[in-house]
Amino acid sequence: MNKVRTSVAEMFIDDDGILQIKMLDGVHITLEKVKEYFEVSHQLTHDTKVLVMVDNTLDYSITDDAKRYASSSVALKNRIATAVVTNSVINRLMGSLYIKLYKPMVPTKMFYNEETALKWLKSFYVMPGDKFIKPKKRK
Repeated sequence: MNKVRTSVAEMFIDDDGILQIKMLDGVHITLEKVKEYFEVSHQLTHDTKVLVMVDNTLDYSITDDAKRYASSSVALKNRIATAVVTNSVINRLMGSLYIKLYKPMVPTKMFYNEETALKWLKSFYVMPGDKFIKPKKRK
């Protein structure tokens, strides 16, 4: 397992090929820091499409510019879906507000536990062992 640390998070790819990200405690995420974070995640995944699980159980702050960038197609170019796990009601509310206001370019959902988040992420598999594909939108 190749674990990488940026100024705002630790990340690695698990045995299922899911990019696991743990946000660091007490960091203030600026536009510069979020760009570094996404650049490192793109390098770690070799710019291949991946599912992402973010551990958002620790406290941090993020600027509006960083939020806008984090929801852009440039930042999310190699993501299929993102599950965010938090044990805090406030973090869950803030995450849900982020999703509504900034409308990330990939499916993004908040969860209270990792098991439910993984189940949701794995619903994006075509078949076990196959490559990930983005599901078609239903009309």
